[in-house]
Amino acid sequence: MKKKIIVFILSLFGFIGFNLYAQEISFTASGPSVIGVGEQFRVVFKINSDEISKFTPPSISGFEILAGPSTSRMSSYNMINGRTTNTSLTSFTYVLTANREGKFTIRGAKINVNNKTYTSNSLTIKVQKNPTQSQRAQAQRGYSQNQNHQAPVTVLDDKALFIRASANKSKAFIGEEIIITYKLYTLVNISEYQVNRMPINKGFWIEEIDMSQDPTISTETIDGKQYQVATLRKVIAYPQESGKLKIAPLDIDVVAHIASRSQRRVSTGDPFFDSFFQSMGPTGYERVKKSIKSNVINVNVSELPKTNIDFSGAVGNFQISATANPLQCKTNEAITLRYTISGSGNLSLIDKINLKIPEDFESFDPTINDQINKTQNGLNGKRTFEYILIPRVQGEFKIPKVNFTYFDIKTKTYKTISTNEFVLKIAKGKDELSGLAQQMSEREKYIKRDIEHIKTKPTNFHSQNASIYFKPYLLLVFLLIIILTIGYIILKNKSNKKNSDISYVRYKKANKIALNRLKKAKKYLENHQKDEFYNEIAQATWNYLSDRFKIVKMDLSFDNVKEILKNRNITENTINNLISLLNNCEYVRFSQGEEIQKMDSLYEQAANSLSDIESQIK
Repeated sequence: MKKKIIVFILSLFGFIGFNLYAQEISFTASGPSVIGVGEQFRVVFKINSDEISKFTPPSISGFEILAGPSTSRMSSYNMINGRTTNTSLTSFTYVLTANREGKFTIRGAKINVNNKTYTSNSLTIKVQKNPTQSQRAQAQRGYSQNQNHQAPVTVLDDKALFIRASANKSKAFIGEEIIITYKLYTLVNISEYQVNRMPINKGFWIEEIDMSQDPTISTETIDGKQYQVATLRKVIAYPQESGKLKIAPLDIDVVAHIASRSQRRVSTGDPFFDSFFQSMGPTGYERVKKSIKSNVINVNVSELPKTNIDFSGAVGNFQISATANPLQCKTNEAITLRYTISGSGNLSLIDKINLKIPEDFESFDPTINDQINKTQNGLNGKRTFEYILIPRVQGEFKIPKVNFTYFDIKTKTYKTISTNEFVLKIAKGKDELSGLAQQMSEREKYIKRDIEHIKTKPTNFHSQNASIYFKPYLLLVFLLIIILTIGYIILKNKSNKKNSDISYVRYKKANKIALNRLKKAKKYLENHQKDEFYNEIAQATWNYLSDRFKIVKMDLSFDNVKEILKNRNITENTINNLISLLNNCEYVRFSQGEEIQKMDSLYEQAANSLSDIESQIK
C-alpha cells in the first residue's frame, strides 16, 4: 500500500510539473547585434500566448521608427490520443533605421497576460559606418526588383493572394503517413494572418508539425509574376479507412497592404513581413482584410494486406526493447516492466502491446511516456509502456516475450519483432500472509487437510458434552463454509484473469474515467481556462469511446463511431448529439464571441451525450 501511495504521489507531482512547464510564458525580444548606418532592420517582440490585454512598447532612442508595431498572430493545434493542445505565438514588429554610429540599447517591452505583467529582454545594437552583409543584400535585392519591375497591386484578388495545399503523395495505405503543406502566395505585403477555421478531416488522424516560429520565406514565379511564398502550416495525416478521401481546405484571414495613391516603399529586409500602418497619413498603402481558403486534396487509400498475425496497427519501421527491474524480489514489492517501441511511423497511434501478466501478480494500467519528434519527414522517436506489478505469491514466474507486428511501408510486408522473456524469482516477504493471492493459493491445502482429518480419524467420545460436535447442523455449517471458500477461489481466479486483461479493465473503468475528466473540465470552465477546457472535453469523449467500445485509437473516426454505436442500438438522436459534440470541440475553439457561454454549452452537451450512451448500453 505504501508503494502505491508513493507511486501515486510521484505521478501527481510529475503531472503538475509538466503542466506548469507547458503553461510557462516566454516574452522575448530579438534583433541584429550589428548594423550599418542607414540600414533598415526589424526588432521583434514575441510571446507564446494570445491572451494579451496590453502591450507597452519600449523607449526607442538612437533609431528612427519607420513602421510599427505591426502585430501578427499564429496558432498551431495538435491532437494525440484524443487530446488537443494549442500553441500560440503573438509578435510585435518594428521597422527601424540608424542615422548615426554608436552603441544603443533598446530596453525591454512590457506586456500583460492574464493580469500578470511580463518584461522582455533588452537589446544592445552596434551601429557602424560600413554596411553589413544584410545591408548589401538589401541593395542587391532592390536592384533585382527594379530590373524585374512589377506594377503595384491595387486590387486584392485571387491572383494577388492565395493559399495552396499540397501532399507528398496521392496514394497511401491505411496508417501510412502523408505530409500536407499549406503555403501562402502573395504579391503584397502581409501584416497579420490568423486561422479562421481548422479543417475537420474525416477518415484521417492528424498530427501538427510545430510552426510556432516565423514562416520561412521563398520566392516562386508563376505566370511571369514573382510571388513571396510562406509556409504557414504542415501536418502529418494518417488515413484510418480505405477509399477516396479528401483533405479539407484551410480557412484563414489575412490583413494585407495594397497600393493606393502613391508607391512609397520601405524595405524591412523581409518582404513577406513588410508592414506599414500609415499612421503618418496617405503614404500610398491601405489595409485590406481578406478571407482565403486552400484547395481540397484527394488521396486514394488502400487497405493493408490481409494477415492472420496479431497485427498492432503500426505502420512504418520499428524496433522493440524491454527491461524488468528487479528480477528478484519479495512478495508485495513492486516490479517495473518497461517496453519501448522506437522508430518512425504512426507511433502516436500505438496504444497497447500484447503483454500477458501471470494471474498471481496484481497489475495496473500502463503509464505511457512519449519522446516523439514531429519532423518535416513525419513522426519518429519512441513510446514506452511502463507497468507496475505486485507479486502476491512466492515462486518462480515467467513473463513471456512480447511479439509486436507492424507493416513495413518500404517492403510492403508485415514484420514481427519480439522482446526477451523475463524470469522473476519471488521470495517470501514479511507481509506475505496479508497478500490476498497468497491466502487463496494456500487455502486449498488447509481445506484438504481438514477434510482428511474428518474422514480418517474417528474418535470414541467418553464425555457426554462432546456429543455436541456430532450435531447435524454444525456439519452443514462446515460444509457450507467449504463450498463458499471454493466458490470464492473460483470467482477470484476469474476476476484476476479479467483484471489481467488491460482492455477489459479499460472497458469497466471507461465511464468513471470520463466523469473524472468532465469534473476537471468543469474546473477549467470555472477558471476560464479555455484551451485546457477544450482539451479535457475532447480527451474525455474520444478516450471514452475507445475504451467503452474497445476501439483501437487508429480506428477512431466519425464513420466508425457512428457504425459501432448503431450496432449497439444507440438511438440516432444520441449518435447525432455525440457527433455534434466532437465537431464542436474543434469549431468552437476558433470562433469568436461569448466564449464562456459556448464553453458552458459544450460541457452540458458532453455530459448529456455520455450519460445517454451509458443509459442505453446497460
